[in-house]
Amino acid sequence: MNPPTRAKFTLKDYSEWERLGYMNLPTLRPNNLAREISPVFRYMDEQDKIRWTRLERKGYQVIEPACRLASAMIESPASLALLHALMYSPRTEITSLSQRAGYPCYTFSRSSASLIPDSEDPRLALKRLAPNINWVLVDPEKIPGCNGVTNTNWVGCNIVENGRNGFQCTIELRKDLVSDLRSLSQQADKAIQTLSSQFYFAVLLCHEVIHAFNKALDPALGIAHRYDVAKRAIRRHPPDFLKYCEPFFEDQPESELGHCWENEVFGGSIIRNKIANEPVLVCKWPNHKGTVVDGCPRPPRRAGHKTTQTRYIIPAHFIHSIQQQAFWDRLDPVDAISFRVQKMTGFRLGLPPGTWKDADWEPSTSSEGNWSVDEESWVCRKEEPDVVKKLYSTANLAATTKWVLELPDPAL
Repeated sequence: MNPPTRAKFTLKDYSEWERLGYMNLPTLRPNNLAREISPVFRYMDEQDKIRWTRLERKGYQVIEPACRLASAMIESPASLALLHALMYSPRTEITSLSQRAGYPCYTFSRSSASLIPDSEDPRLALKRLAPNINWVLVDPEKIPGCNGVTNTNWVGCNIVENGRNGFQCTIELRKDLVSDLRSLSQQADKAIQTLSSQFYFAVLLCHEVIHAFNKALDPALGIAHRYDVAKRAIRRHPPDFLKYCEPFFEDQPESELGHCWENEVFGGSIIRNKIANEPVLVCKWPNHKGTVVDGCPRPPRRAGHKTTQTRYIIPAHFIHSIQQQAFWDRLDPVDAISFRVQKMTGFRLGLPPGTWKDADWEPSTSSEGNWSVDEESWVCRKEEPDVVKKLYSTANLAATTKWVLELPDPAL
């Protein structure tokens, strides 16, 4: 990270950047994952049909390291548990929310079986999902404000044997993300920027696949579509939004399964403002804005927003380690929190005026509002850049994996 970029983030001192791994970096190895690419991310399907529209084979080679990383992430323990819950957990209607929205809103939860799932079931469903996804690179102007969008094709599919029928999808990604990866891969002095961009792109791929996975098996989507088609057929239904929203996961206040997946796997939502120049961030409490997703209105939230949001800088050591085969070789195959990001240093944002606030949130009992006395983690207020205060408690830190912040071992 260059000095002008570092200057945007006012930290305790420059030693914080060194502790996060963005200064005085050791020699970083490129992504060396040896695993096969999951069928959902492959360039061709089993019938040799190209599944990446507007991307030549040479262009796919640029994103291949990110696809290998995404393949490992989508089959990680926490990811498989969430996929298992999506496949088999019953949907319960949230009556009060349905009344407010004007259409059914559902919630689902992990069962005891989803906590330690039969990993072959979700893996097989992902394999069946693969031919039902079409990847397309598009101009940024086509999906303003988004890096990726999953659109429903309304062609039926089935990814669970004897299970629910859903729909195929087209996933649109900004083509400049691939251009940035290509440019970085040709610059030897951009190792951490390349690894960061590959990490973010891999997260984005998984984020969109989770949306496609749900569309391929959610019965509520089919019901909403049939209702929409019937009303249009009798010409009483002007062009409008589909009356559907993704199911809410457990007690989460917003139905956004892509960020739900990120939260389960990494312990927060992954954020990046610019693909190449700024560090990747993780936000413990995602606050998402926007009014329309895939032609559907944003559903009402189950609760307001917390009054503050802290975005933490993901350490460069983690970005590097997760792209090394040694990381995955020593990963506990049943540990669902094996690579949640340790939240060390971040900056705090307040809600814009007029945003609905969670009246039940008590800052003094939350790590998002209470300044602790721990010496290991720091946060600075964006509106008070010269004031740096301590944030995370020792108990919070103990729950994270210790070795993810180790400097890379040259022997690996």
